[in-house]
Amino acid sequence: MSDESEREIQTLGIALLTVYTLIGRVCELLPIPITLPDFDGDVLHGPEMISAVTRVTELVEDEPISEDLQAGLWGGCLHWLSAAHLFSRFMQTGEHVVSLEIRINLVTGADALHIVAHQLTGNQDE
Repeated sequence: MSDESEREIQTLGIALLTVYTLIGRVCELLPIPITLPDFDGDVLHGPEMISAVTRVTELVEDEPISEDLQAGLWGGCLHWLSAAHLFSRFMQTGEHVVSLEIRINLVTGADALHIVAHQLTGNQDE
């Protein structure tokens, strides 16, 4: 594996961890907080992380928040899950287009999560 491939894997892994952490922070802001497992913040634990985020998508419907906020959290989680699944493919193939797919999913998911976080913190001040 080339140095460039290894750097790309590391960059994508860090991005996955960053958005996973964001999901956890947003979940802590919910009226009924959801706690995601903490994996020391520097190592991917793919199957466990995927299970945790999948569980968030199942629990969000029970949160006493608007449908728009539920959809935002659900969407952010689904984009992260897509990126996580694509990461496994990238590890096997190294296809550049898969790297781009991972990046767009993470950016789109993070945007949705930031909006949810902003609205949740705004509602707490009222």
